Amino acid sequence: RAADLPEEVHVLQILKKHAGSTNPVSRDGQPVKCNKGRAILALANMRRRLVMASDAGAQQRAFVELAREHSDCERSARAGGDLGVVRPGSLAQAAEDMAFSLAAGEISEPFETPEGAHMMLRVA
Repeated sequence: RAADLPEEVHVLQILKKHAGSTNPVSRDGQPVKCNKGRAILALANMRRRLVMASDAGAQQRAFVELAREHSDCERSARAGGDLGVVRPGSLAQAAEDMAFSLAAGEISEPFETPEGAHMMLRVA
């Protein structure tokens, strides 16, 4: 870790599972039917809408609404995708790498982990 990296970050996420995910079941218990390409496309379309928000507050509120409506993450969807304050070692490596690479207020491009396709917003 570089000396200038933060010790912790606060991130929100949207997870879209797909048929190739390690547990291809949506948060309401239904089998996920979409493929990886569709999951990534869905996140890319959401990101396109989010980056057009008028300010950071509007962007964060829109992200929270999209997470509640579309995320397949059982633990964070109801909380608007809020993963809380994340420290090194608390997320899967790809998710942790993304969380710590974002600037505050930045939205990631869609990225993959074995769980599915993700998009993150670093709040702080």
